[in-house]
Amino acid sequence: MDKIVPEFYRRYGMHVNYFRMIPLSIDGLKPVERRTLLSAYDIARDKLTKCAKLDGYCIGNYHPHGSVYGTIVQMVKQGFLDGQGNFGTEIGVDPCGPAAMRYTEVKLNKEFHDMVFRLVKYVPWKDGEMAGDKEPVFLPTMLPICLLGKTYTQGIGFGYKTLIPCYHKEDLLNRLLFLKGKRKTKTIIKPVTDCDILSTDSELEVLLTTGKASIKVKGKITLEPHLSKIKLHSWPMGKSFEALINNKKISEYLASSDIGYQDLSYDDKTEIVFEVLKQRNRDLIYKTFVKDLEAAITGTVSFDTIVITNDDSGNPVVTPMSIDNMLLNTYTMYTDINKIMLENEKQNILNSIEEYKNLISIRPHLANEIKNKIINIDETMKRISDSSKVLITEVKKLFMKYNINKLLTLDVDEVGMEAEVKYYQNKLDNLETYVTDQYQKR
Repeated sequence: MDKIVPEFYRRYGMHVNYFRMIPLSIDGLKPVERRTLLSAYDIARDKLTKCAKLDGYCIGNYHPHGSVYGTIVQMVKQGFLDGQGNFGTEIGVDPCGPAAMRYTEVKLNKEFHDMVFRLVKYVPWKDGEMAGDKEPVFLPTMLPICLLGKTYTQGIGFGYKTLIPCYHKEDLLNRLLFLKGKRKTKTIIKPVTDCDILSTDSELEVLLTTGKASIKVKGKITLEPHLSKIKLHSWPMGKSFEALINNKKISEYLASSDIGYQDLSYDDKTEIVFEVLKQRNRDLIYKTFVKDLEAAITGTVSFDTIVITNDDSGNPVVTPMSIDNMLLNTYTMYTDINKIMLENEKQNILNSIEEYKNLISIRPHLANEIKNKIINIDETMKRISDSSKVLITEVKKLFMKYNINKLLTLDVDEVGMEAEVKYYQNKLDNLETYVTDQYQKR
């Protein structure tokens, strides 16, 4: 019994890591995020939809574990969903939560849709957690989604903790094109932050090449010495305003009434105004407070990019991964999906050409059958197959697809279709160029 319980606990921990808390490297999504976006693709692709409806749809079709409204809100803040209504704010002294889901609406962001869902029908699908339902193994995104957006991806799993930086899309594209040899100039990109980054390019490159690094940042302030005011606009991730004013030195200024503050934040901009309240030694208080405030809003963000990937046997494993490798792995996946799409489109046209040839072959025999009056359709199809040398299965397909009039009159631009076949074959022959062009046009 003592051995069984730890085994159950280990299996539970693996489940938490693989299916709840750690993102998949190939698309950069946790399962609940993927299911939320897929639900938006299903029912909120083109028009605003109540979040309560989207939440219920996701629970009923993909995610039977509870409400996904928190994830919907996060997707809006990341810019992946377009929202209408109050989705809360984290600016200023007192962050506020979102309105209830019955009061808010969302739809899939168009640019995000084009980058992520254009090829979704070509990815492998698997059995979902809902009986009889299917869900994609991953989304065919051009870039790992966790590296996009406006806030970092966090996850605390069984023995693992991940904190993944996000970047501007243009920077990720430039970095990827450099890694693929399409850009000669090395691109050192900086994580998205509302603070000033103090780390050097070499330190930032460590994050890109290993996925693990501590980046030094400093919150942004605006100085107005003529008014003895300091406007605070941001502070490092992991710190709160409450912790900031409880800093030993900062709290002394406030307790002695040397300094006071007002929260004048508005829209999506944090603006907390500190002001010297005493006239005596005003300039000295101002200078020392600025120095102490700058020290208080300087800190480090320790990134550790932990993701789910598959081992050589196809089993999911938790592993550290560099930002560069995430970009390259997603590029490889996107290339493979493009190849499947091109082959599929080419084969569809070849099938149409073959179908048209069969139709031409059976047409005169069908005309004779009509003259002799069709009595038994099965016998008629058998005679047409025998006389035209077209397989009976193909004859049946034609009869099921078209009515008699279409069978006799349908005309197809066979030359144009042959040209389309050559078009898709050319793309397949130059697959990397075809895919790279898509990235360069972004």
